[in-house]
Amino acid sequence: MGSIDRNVNRNVSRNVNPNWNRNVNVNALVTRPGWARPGWGVARPWNHGWYGGWASPPWGWWGARAAAWGVGTLATAAIINSAVDAAVNSDQTTIVVPNTSYELLYGTVQPSGASAISFAVSADGSTYQLSADCGSGLLNGQEPQTAEEAELLNAACQVAFGTAT
Repeated sequence: MGSIDRNVNRNVSRNVNPNWNRNVNVNALVTRPGWARPGWGVARPWNHGWYGGWASPPWGWWGARAAAWGVGTLATAAIINSAVDAAVNSDQTTIVVPNTSYELLYGTVQPSGASAISFAVSADGSTYQLSADCGSGLLNGQEPQTAEEAELLNAACQVAFGTAT
């Protein structure tokens, strides 16, 4: 079996939002729930399949922010799903969020409402517990401040609610 390059599209300029203040002990997290296995897309025990599938996210802030950041699109469902598939198949608990230095602990993604989720992300040597509203496009109750944060929001929402097989 070939090796997987987890550094593809990795942005090594590390930057953590100062509002990310919920450091967590990764050893205290459930990183391998029952659904995080081959076929994870259909194994999720909650409503999914409604997130994504658009040419541009429907979040009110997206157009102006994306233009200011010089970003036209976010990572596709296929890219994120492929990263999760590869991580599951190689017994890894994280995926590198495309175009960022963030590592999403995909097994920690947990819905807390119809469009709300909580999840853990590693950045700058620490692991943070974050929340997001996938419907309104908020990360920890705020609009993303960088393109990297928007990619993180998108990846976590895709794992939670996107279409995957």
